[in-house]
Amino acid sequence: MTGATISVDDSRYRVDTFHAVSLEGNPLGSPVDRDVAIYLPPSYFDEPEERYPVVYFLHGYSGNNKGFTVYSTAEQNPNLPVALIPSAILEQIDVDRLPSYQKFDALVEKGHLPEMIFVQPDGSLHQPNVFGMKSVTGSDLTKGSFYVNSPNTGNYEDYILEVIQYVDTNYRTKAVRSSRIIAGGSMGGYGALRLGLRHPQLFHSAIGLSPADMDIGRHALDYKLRIPIYNAMLGPEVTANLGDSLWGDILDTLDLIWSKERTLLASIKRDEEGRVVSFSQEAGEYIRQGCLTHLLEKIGPSISSGTEYPFIYLSCAQDDEFGLAPGAEKLHLLLEKLGLLHTCDFYEDPKAKLTPHILGIAYQVIPSLQYCLLQAAHEEADG
Repeated sequence: MTGATISVDDSRYRVDTFHAVSLEGNPLGSPVDRDVAIYLPPSYFDEPEERYPVVYFLHGYSGNNKGFTVYSTAEQNPNLPVALIPSAILEQIDVDRLPSYQKFDALVEKGHLPEMIFVQPDGSLHQPNVFGMKSVTGSDLTKGSFYVNSPNTGNYEDYILEVIQYVDTNYRTKAVRSSRIIAGGSMGGYGALRLGLRHPQLFHSAIGLSPADMDIGRHALDYKLRIPIYNAMLGPEVTANLGDSLWGDILDTLDLIWSKERTLLASIKRDEEGRVVSFSQEAGEYIRQGCLTHLLEKIGPSISSGTEYPFIYLSCAQDDEFGLAPGAEKLHLLLEKLGLLHTCDFYEDPKAKLTPHILGIAYQVIPSLQYCLLQAAHEEADG
């Protein structure tokens, strides 16, 4: 970690840039200088001796330094640009439940949310979507790192650990396990749970909102992603094209990160109707090695020996359009079997019907933070 550029004014909503040593020499030539979005709590500059718990929130698959999960206001968030959504569709969304820095401030003022530092690292590979997809605001969509170390893409797990070191060095954090939470949605939910389980000494809690735990099999390779809000705004044909392109790019990225010599996609054989009839089981197994369920099975003995693991907060919409609910349910059952302390919420939310995945994650950000921050504060108070 060298060459950090820290915001020099007294703004509590800021973006720092630092040089990530862990990403030097990565095979894709992805940027080494990374933006980190940081929210500081209301009392940060008024109470110079105070230290604060930290939440590290990992963004989803197409996110990057131009597409973090939380912004100053809900209206500024490019992931769900409310100004571009027709009023008849916008009425179906509960905008008041969308997270923002201003919403954090309001909840802190009311005593409904403990003060915290909220950190969002840029976990993108900064490689373009293979189908040239763009976001609804016109920016290029990029591939995600899944926050893992890979000889094919770079050391993104180490990078997140470096972000923690950077924040603890440059901000007044409570730099202890009991005051550190890792969280995320979709790909970020996968990354948060994986980092929490692999580095239990660092985190009090790990929050996985609709975690993208991709167990590759014929079902995943044949899956038809259809996002309802696209259908409502753009029609079924465009929705199908967008869904197929996004899903195809995700599979391409998993192949890049995990598969030996990227053999999975090249190995797929389909019938005349386009359905998968065979694929390389060896390549699929390489990707399955990265699944959270596989990781939990590996760490089972250490759980039995008394290693203290983070509290797990798990949630997912039952009608998640990315098909992630069965995987989340499987995670819950395995956590239960292993005796790991956790809570889970498999929900149906009428205000998330337009995109149960994206809106479901957004609606869950604040409740999950309230739950885990308050739990950590109570444990700290009890000694």
